[in-house]
Amino acid sequence: MYKNGNFVTDKDLATLMGNYMDSNVTRQNTRLRLNRNKFGEWNYVTLRQLAFFGEIAYSYKNYLFVNYTHRFEQASTLPVQNRNYNYPGMSVSMIVSDMIPELKRNNLISYWKLRASRASTARLNSPYSTQSVFVDNQASGGGYSYGFFNNNAELEPEKQNTFELGTEVRLFNSRLSVDFTYYNTLNKGQIIENFRLSYGTGFVLNTQNAGSTRNKGIEVVLDYNVKKSAKFSWDMRFNFNRMRNKVVELPKSVSEYYIADTWLYTARGGITLGGPTTSITGSKYLRNNAGQVMINPANGLPITDATFRVIGDRNADFTTGWTNNFRFGNWRLSMLWDLKVGGDIFNGTNRFMTVNGLSKYTADRWTPRVVTGVLRDGLENSATPTVNTISIIPALNDAYYTLPDEEFIERDVNFFRLRDITLSYTFKKNIIRGVKNLSAFVTGNDLILFTNYSGADPAVNGNTAAGRGVGAFGFDYGTLAAPLQVNFGVRASF
Repeated sequence: MYKNGNFVTDKDLATLMGNYMDSNVTRQNTRLRLNRNKFGEWNYVTLRQLAFFGEIAYSYKNYLFVNYTHRFEQASTLPVQNRNYNYPGMSVSMIVSDMIPELKRNNLISYWKLRASRASTARLNSPYSTQSVFVDNQASGGGYSYGFFNNNAELEPEKQNTFELGTEVRLFNSRLSVDFTYYNTLNKGQIIENFRLSYGTGFVLNTQNAGSTRNKGIEVVLDYNVKKSAKFSWDMRFNFNRMRNKVVELPKSVSEYYIADTWLYTARGGITLGGPTTSITGSKYLRNNAGQVMINPANGLPITDATFRVIGDRNADFTTGWTNNFRFGNWRLSMLWDLKVGGDIFNGTNRFMTVNGLSKYTADRWTPRVVTGVLRDGLENSATPTVNTISIIPALNDAYYTLPDEEFIERDVNFFRLRDITLSYTFKKNIIRGVKNLSAFVTGNDLILFTNYSGADPAVNGNTAAGRGVGAFGFDYGTLAAPLQVNFGVRASF
């Protein structure tokens, strides 16, 4: 239609198309061992990827937005029959406060947006996972031989599908805002490298699409401008996160998959079908059908179940963060508090100390006691099991302290910590010739910690960024508490 002599429209449509091509070659890399040439190594790796993508964006009256994307890819690392794959994505959002202007008339609602999206992505395997390759033979005679890794000619790209619903609301002239998101993510056909095989295959490891997992949860972010004036302001942010995860698929021949880097005593980060991806598997007491601990009638000690069981879940019930920023004249104070509720920890440090007689748990080792349970004498599952009455003295029986892993699981660990706090002062401009802006600050990290965990620090991780990432969170073995840090500094601009 025409308005004031100009052609106008309340709709808008935009499109985008493109392509991507990459050819990555890792050239020859020679490395000497012990300065002897005959131990030299070289590698030559080629990876090629090709992609075509397109996007269509539609808007109506600047309050309704629809976006659709699609990507087609091809990668040389996959077998021929699975080399071509694609994944779409779509999002819809609506600014309700613009669609219904009456909502903003009483200054209660300043802005209200609804959104929904569904998106997919893919992840590839490392080159040469689909074929067995030769490696230097270090045995006598030299030459080349097959390595430890078998080929997998059925590999597929790992797919991630995410569905999100959310809303954003700003109230009271945008002084208070709330952002809520619900997400549900399915990771299908997850690629696991170094997957252990039966030695009967002639190899030890390979790469597989070894399982599927689902993560779902909610995230809430609240921003509130508590006070704002010429001399004083106070801004606060509060975020809340609750996530649940589940293993929805494993290879038929695999009852449990575990991360070897998390193995501590007989506890490990193992997962089972239908359980969470953050579970801990390990040894437990052997129990009868009524759940009573079974006792060895020969020595009065509890019997350990030979089968690995789920003994804990490291995932928190929820986590929160609370940030406050204060300004008073030229002074500024900011602080961040972290709260974690729930989640189990395997205290391997306590187990080490107990086994070696260093734990307070062993202080009464000369005190006789009777372990509560029933004897494994053939009557343990009858209506009248034999109650254990055998008295033992731990100091005379070292096996008493070789307890199963479940004894060292600390459950429902919580903490509330002052993650960091910063006090700064901004000096008047040009207080020093040639310096435009000058400020000084002092920052403290991990100064306060409240927790029910008996170890040094509940934020434990058996691995580090230098040791295969953070997959071993919830495993404590000689972990030191986070150091209390205080930093002083000056910022200047010229």
